[in-house]
Amino acid sequence: MADVQTPQSVPCKFDKRGWAPCRKPSTNGWCSKHEKVTCVSCRKHATRSCDAQMGGLGCGANLCDKCLHGRDNKHVTATVYAKEQREELEFMKTGQESPRMLAEKGVPLGVPKHLKELLSGDRTGYELMTCYVLEIRHSLMGFFPAIRKGTKIIAIVSEKATIFRIWRSLAPKDSQLLASEYMVNKELGVVYHMKTSDFDQERSRPHKLFSTEEVNALFEAEESPFEWAKGLIGASIPEKEFKVRIEAAARQEGLAA
Repeated sequence: MADVQTPQSVPCKFDKRGWAPCRKPSTNGWCSKHEKVTCVSCRKHATRSCDAQMGGLGCGANLCDKCLHGRDNKHVTATVYAKEQREELEFMKTGQESPRMLAEKGVPLGVPKHLKELLSGDRTGYELMTCYVLEIRHSLMGFFPAIRKGTKIIAIVSEKATIFRIWRSLAPKDSQLLASEYMVNKELGVVYHMKTSDFDQERSRPHKLFSTEEVNALFEAEESPFEWAKGLIGASIPEKEFKVRIEAAARQEGLAA
C-alpha cells in the first residue's frame, strides 16, 4: 500500500481573534462562506463578526478590521467613530450638542443649548405654549414617542387637530396623548419642554416643532409619514380599541368628529 499525501490547507481567518473563529480548511485562508462576505459599514471584505453587546447578546454583524459598532447600533468607519466619541465627550463636558446631534432632531444651529440658557438670555421670538406629543404606554424605562418616519425627530405640534391626525395614522398601540408647556419659537420651529428646577432646565434640550402646514404637506406626499419610535416590543392593541381610544381623547379635548 502506498502512502497518501494529505493536501495542505489553511484555516479560515474569519473571526480568528473572536469567540468563535471559523477555522474551516481553505486554500487561501477564507472558506467559501467568508471569502466574499462584505463589511456592513464600508462594504470591504469582512474579517470578523461584531462583538458589541445588545441586550446580553453579541451584535454579530459582519465587519472589516477597522469599522466599529457606533451610536444607535449603527456600524461606522474608525474615522466616524472617533468623531462621534469626540462629540459625545464635548456634550458631556459642555452640554452643547454637535451639528450632527441637532440635525438628527431636526433642530437648526445657533439656538440655546438648553432651557436654562434660553431663560437666562434673550427670549425674543419665544412664547410659552401648550404642545402635544404621543407616546406608547408601558411600565418599563424609556420614552417611545411618535416620530417622523425614518428619523429620530419627535412629532411635537401645537395644534390639537394636527396631533390627532398623526395619531390616527399610526399603528395600533397602547398609547396616549401628552399635553405639556413648552417655550416655543414658531419661526425657527424649535421647542423646549418647560421645567422649573435648574437641574431639569439644563436637561431640557431643543426639539423640532412641526407646524400644521408641514404635517399636511407630509401627508400629501406619503400615506403614513409618522411611526412609533422603535425599541419596545409589544404594546399592540386591536385596531377597533385603538380607534375608540383616540376618539374618546378627541371628545375630551373638544374635537369630537
